[in-house]
Amino acid sequence: MKKEKKIGFIGDEGTIELFKAFGADVFPVLTIDEAYGIIEKLNFSEYGVMFITEEVFDSERFNRYIMEKKLVVIPSLKSRKGKGYEMIEQLIKKATGMKG
Repeated sequence: MKKEKKIGFIGDEGTIELFKAFGADVFPVLTIDEAYGIIEKLNFSEYGVMFITEEVFDSERFNRYIMEKKLVVIPSLKSRKGKGYEMIEQLIKKATGMKG
């Protein structure tokens, strides 16, 4: 039997804490360095997807995980149409067959 994969969130506590109620693993951090430390220690084979808020995302340091589709950048409660918003918009367009 195939083992179910987990979902995880890395970011500011205000944004990610809600997802804990839905059974996701949450990793509250304040800085990019803290986020990077968690990412380096994670066993990604246990996770179907790991989300990270754009405030603690660094494209140069985390690009490998983005390219391997292991990490998805999401907007936080504080952000406005940044990288996270763009990634979510692209995923929705792809899923619905919209061009863009």
